[in-house]
Amino acid sequence: MRIFIDDGSTNIKMLWEQDGETFTHISPNSFKRGWSATFGSGKPFNYTVDDEKYSFDLITPDALPTNNIDWQYSPLNSIAVHHALLTSGLEPQDVEIVVTLPLTEFYDEDAQYRLDNIERKKKSLLREVKLNKGVVFNITKVTVRPESIPAGISLCDELKPSHSVLIIDLGGTTLDISMVAGQMTSVSRIYGDPKLGVSLVTDAVKLALARANTDTSSYNVDQIIINRHDEEYLTDNINDPDAVSEVKKVINNSIERLTTRVLTAIDSFKGYSHAIVIGGGRAAGCRRHS
Repeated sequence: MRIFIDDGSTNIKMLWEQDGETFTHISPNSFKRGWSATFGSGKPFNYTVDDEKYSFDLITPDALPTNNIDWQYSPLNSIAVHHALLTSGLEPQDVEIVVTLPLTEFYDEDAQYRLDNIERKKKSLLREVKLNKGVVFNITKVTVRPESIPAGISLCDELKPSHSVLIIDLGGTTLDISMVAGQMTSVSRIYGDPKLGVSLVTDAVKLALARANTDTSSYNVDQIIINRHDEEYLTDNINDPDAVSEVKKVINNSIERLTTRVLTAIDSFKGYSHAIVIGGGRAAGCRRHS
């Protein structure tokens, strides 16, 4: 079976076909060092990789950071991919996976393949991952593709070669922008910022929540950002009710900062006829502009 995986810093997103149907699955990244305790009927996901122990923990404020480029080649990335496979509903089996790298990791400054990074990514995901008292998937082959560009294939197929598409991929850690000719006849230009992503908002909000006596996981921070217009949700999830307005202010100001920086990057591109925005930050970090 071949499974397509977008192994982003915030979530692992999967797509596969089985018996003529297309399936998708999203698995959040929230892992800590050490194993979790068994309690009741709940089954902990305790992993070992490179002789180090890790476990999945959705609420811990001590979740290991994933908002950096090193994440792409880390043991934690390998665990996150295996965890997504194990929670997909599929039975453990031999699988081929297709994963991605940010544009700045996939291409060099001359827009040529960075074969060393591509091989490094493959090797990282082929490393052995063990699940305590469980069986994991056997990854038999890894194919690496650039982020963002494949997302424009369907739109490019509908356009004339003289038209072009600006593909803006705003993720948790990186911003990738590519300008692609209609019908995918050529890639005119690529741009990547490995330090600009939704983490700019998440990190600021996490600090604001800590000041509000609400130390929590990055997953829960993301949920607060997503539900920022729901007063009842905010009041229920922020321990200091007097700090709700301040947290909302930090969210809005951080989103504005992110938006400004993304639009500045977009403004360096000229001559495109169409544009699409993808990635986990598309709702927060990009808005229509002229």
